[in-house]
Amino acid sequence: MSAEAGAPPLWWVVAWVVAALATLLPHRRRTRSGLAMAHAAIMTVLAVVTVLVAGSALAAERFDPRARIDAPATPETGISPLARLDEWRSRVPAVEVFRSTLSSAQRWRLVGLTRYDGRTWLPADDYRVSSSVVGPTDPDEATVRAEVRIGELDAAWLPMVDRTVEVSVEVSVEDGGDGDGLRVDETRSGLLPIRAPELGTVYELVLQPQDVQPSTLATARVATASEVLVDGVELSPATLELASTIVAGARTDAERAEAIARHLREQYVLDFDSPPGHSLAVLELFLERTKRGRDEQFVAAYGLLAHAVGLPVRIAVGFQSEALPGGGGTVASSDQAIAWPEVDFGELGWIAFDPVPAQANTAPPAQGDGAVAPIGDDTEEPPVTTAVPTPDSSVPDDSPTPDTVDETETSAVAATAVGAGVTLVIAATVLTGYVLCVLALKSHRRRRRRAATEPAARALGAFRSGVDVLVDLGQRADRSRTDLELVDAGARTLGEPALHLTPVATVATAAVHSPIEPTPEECERAWAAIESFEQATAARVGRLRYVRAKVSTRSLRRGIPD
Repeated sequence: MSAEAGAPPLWWVVAWVVAALATLLPHRRRTRSGLAMAHAAIMTVLAVVTVLVAGSALAAERFDPRARIDAPATPETGISPLARLDEWRSRVPAVEVFRSTLSSAQRWRLVGLTRYDGRTWLPADDYRVSSSVVGPTDPDEATVRAEVRIGELDAAWLPMVDRTVEVSVEVSVEDGGDGDGLRVDETRSGLLPIRAPELGTVYELVLQPQDVQPSTLATARVATASEVLVDGVELSPATLELASTIVAGARTDAERAEAIARHLREQYVLDFDSPPGHSLAVLELFLERTKRGRDEQFVAAYGLLAHAVGLPVRIAVGFQSEALPGGGGTVASSDQAIAWPEVDFGELGWIAFDPVPAQANTAPPAQGDGAVAPIGDDTEEPPVTTAVPTPDSSVPDDSPTPDTVDETETSAVAATAVGAGVTLVIAATVLTGYVLCVLALKSHRRRRRRAATEPAARALGAFRSGVDVLVDLGQRADRSRTDLELVDAGARTLGEPALHLTPVATVATAAVHSPIEPTPEECERAWAAIESFEQATAARVGRLRYVRAKVSTRSLRRGIPD
């Protein structure tokens, strides 16, 4: 019945029904009783009805049980929404991203990020097609309906308010397309329509707000935490120790969650001039050394610390809406993009916490409260000696005269100064020669790679120059790894700047394994990507560390042929 051969023709069904009914007719007799005539009439009516029903049923699409199988879970790829905060907030002038009919300002969640791969927080990887009902409804609680109209949002998800139980997105399939279905992940962290929302898209939410009292939250227990770290990422011992220290003394799950937020708010500095990014290297630097960063790093760091102590955590990215005057609803603009962490408290749902300080603080972080060592006063006179020479002493006085002492000390100081000066000059000369030699060797190798006559050699030279930068910064570059694996390893420690090497790695791999050589234009684009990578790397690691890498001999000692 579920085969794809198509429905049988209508005439065949009619013939089959007539033949079947004919077998039920009474045997031929010379006289027909009233019962036989009634039986024949009923059979005729049944035949007509069967034909009509069969005709309409056969005209419809046949039932295929394979269509009832759940679609496989799919992850959402692309740039992490947490990394897009600056992109949204930097739009000048600010634009309207959506508006709603809710009367009060709300914090709208665009998506929840449930995974961390060492480079960025990622959306869930288990989105499945869902009906319009996306959450359980409490019959004892009132519901609120809100209509939402999308503006210049430029995102794949539909904004939602927490406790959303129903969405007016119907599943429809036309012309063989995917239709307007809706996908939802297991934790209902985001509403992902199959067709991305556009300017003017309108949908309706059914909400069931729930006001969680502090007394209720204080006694609640968190749900079972799922694994957040993926791709083999592990937190450093220093980060694990910091997380344990922060929650030491907390008696409940709510106290542990709030202790982490309070520690970040009070012990760290909000600085919007800090470099963006939330890779593992950036967050470890933020937590253990600089203690100042952007709100992106506060929120991302909270997620790692909460996970380290066993709390089920996710990072929410969304917008803060504002009420329109006159009760005309609410509107959210691009400059109100925000992020915050949430912890799952089971039946109470996901509870938001705020680890970000209320305002940016330009003061430097505290350097410590230890005692200060005393400093001597150069203006203080030395103590006067009370020893008086004895004029009648019979011991000959061999002590030098003051003039002799001055000449001896002056000669010694002069000799020491000359020796130190010569030593410094020699050391400076050797160091300068070393630096110039290293820079000359690297510059010569780079020019030779870029001026290679064969396009394949130029493409390989571009990628090897990028790998040299990673090696000089301390990254291991095993020869057993592929080009893309080297880029991925660099991205784990360096962060987003290493992604500039991805197209270069692709061209270099093709230059070795493809029968078609790269074009001169592809080679030039590869070298341009290398220059962009070097600039982004210098901004990420700091000028001092980058200069140290420039004079490092690690890449020269690798022995990779040009």
